[in-house]
Amino acid sequence: MIRFFSFMVVFLLCVESSYTMKVVDVDIICKNVADNPSFCLTLLKPKQGADLVTLGQYTIDVARIKLTNTINLIKKLISQSGSDPKAKDHYEYCLSRFGAEGGAFSRILDSEKCLKNGDYFGFGGEVDRIIADYSSCITGDSPSDPPYPDKSLLPKYAGIFLDVVEIMLAISFFLPT
Repeated sequence: MIRFFSFMVVFLLCVESSYTMKVVDVDIICKNVADNPSFCLTLLKPKQGADLVTLGQYTIDVARIKLTNTINLIKKLISQSGSDPKAKDHYEYCLSRFGAEGGAFSRILDSEKCLKNGDYFGFGGEVDRIIADYSSCITGDSPSDPPYPDKSLLPKYAGIFLDVVEIMLAISFFLPT
C-alpha cells in the first residue's frame, strides 16, 4: 500500500510539473523586443520570476489600459476635428483599427482567451494582428499609403501601447507551440 501511495505521489508530481509553465528571465525576454527593450525591462522587472502565462496576462492587462487611453484620445480627436474632414476621416479610421469591433481591443480580448486556454500559437497570432491594427492607423497600410501627418498625441499614446504589445510578442516566442 505504501509503495502504491509513493508511486501515486511521484506520478502526480510528474504530471503537475509537465503542466507547469516555464519561467524565463525578463532580461532574456526583453532582448527580443526590438524597439524599446528598456521599457520592457522597466515593465517586467517587478514580475521577475513569474511564469510566462503570468507575464502574458500582466502585459495584456497593461495593454488594455494603454489601449483604452488611446481609444479615449481618438474619440476626443474625432469630436475636435469637425472642421477638418481629413483629420476626422483619419481618426475615425483609427478608431475602427483600435476599437472594440474587429480592432485591437477585440484582439486583446481574443489574445487573453487564447492565453488562458493554452492556445499559445493563437496568442501569438492575435498579437501579430494587433500590431497590424496599429500600423494601419499610425504608419499606413503600405509604402504607397503614406501615414497621416498627425501632430496630435495619438502617435505617442499608440506608441506606448505598441511597446507593450511588442513585449507580448516577445513573450509569445517562449511559449510552447
